[in-house]
Amino acid sequence: SGINAEYGMVSVFNGGPAKIPDNVLKQIQDELLNFAGTGMSVLEISHRSPEFTALIKETTSLLREILEVPDNYRILWMAGGATAQFSAIPLNLISSKDDEVDYIVTGSWSKLAAKEAEQYCKVNYVLPSTNSYTCVPGDELKTTPGAKYLYYCDNETVVGVEFPNIVRSSSPSTLVCDMSSNFLSRPVDVSKFGLIYAGVQKNVAPAGLGVVVVREDLITTERAHPVPRIFDYKLMDGANSCLNTPNVFSIYVTNLVLKNIMNNGGLKYYAEFSVTKSSTLYDIIDNSDGFYSCNVEKDSRSRMNITFVLSSPEKDAEFIKGAKERGLVGIKGHRSVGGCRASIYNAVTLSDVKKLADFMLHFQKEQQ
Repeated sequence: SGINAEYGMVSVFNGGPAKIPDNVLKQIQDELLNFAGTGMSVLEISHRSPEFTALIKETTSLLREILEVPDNYRILWMAGGATAQFSAIPLNLISSKDDEVDYIVTGSWSKLAAKEAEQYCKVNYVLPSTNSYTCVPGDELKTTPGAKYLYYCDNETVVGVEFPNIVRSSSPSTLVCDMSSNFLSRPVDVSKFGLIYAGVQKNVAPAGLGVVVVREDLITTERAHPVPRIFDYKLMDGANSCLNTPNVFSIYVTNLVLKNIMNNGGLKYYAEFSVTKSSTLYDIIDNSDGFYSCNVEKDSRSRMNITFVLSSPEKDAEFIKGAKERGLVGIKGHRSVGGCRASIYNAVTLSDVKKLADFMLHFQKEQQ
């Protein structure tokens, strides 16, 4: 089960928590005992201190600049990662118990979000859940006139499907989008959405932090159900995301990663980088004469989560074991679907991907 030392450092393909850029990890290490000249670790500072107040303010400004967030949107840093928003979104956006909402189900995360929303209002399944997910809808979707919002998940990590473009619907609706696993991997026209949210543990920082980008007019007190204070957008916005003790360390790492993104050329750079990396692996799968197969339709394939299977679960296990011995970790598919999955978020380097590509070719040659 160990890693063979002759292959050197490991390459991390975990689905989340995931790889953090090496230079950012080094900076965290260098600063860990003394944050911003305080003589304290960032793990020890008060969330009410001027140093942290400056940090969270700068982090919000950096995200606003990188994502080109319009002035009439608020940025909230919230506890509970993305899953907390499955309830927080309907609780904050539903103003009457008679409200209806539309959900597009393209995988396990959107399915879970829809199920949770059913506790608070009528959920219409614009695209119903199925036993397998191999594509996202490309055509205009028939949505419910007067629906409070239309919800979808931009990238489903488990099966590896991703929307190539913003969803189009038959009737105007407030778009709500879970961008957890492709957040900051390409430019996004935020003005097309009422709300975007993400758990940061895939493309940004350690787990436990969620970021919500929400249009101001959606932050209201007209709500159908009582909202727990910790989920209340209006209270959280009024307290500059410090209604309670926020995830100080994760916000600090987010700050460093956002600076790293800017230094590397912003989201256009990462959009191109993600295509280069993902196509390297998809090309091997598609040219393997069926040795590797990806069940996702080509125009719906994720740039972040490359899923594939071999001829049998036993062969999958053999491949995963061989990969781990070579320092390629996190290749095992999600427990709900099995197979193999390489998650190649922003921090995963081209060198990491080439190591995996080389092993895929080697393993196929060895087996044949």
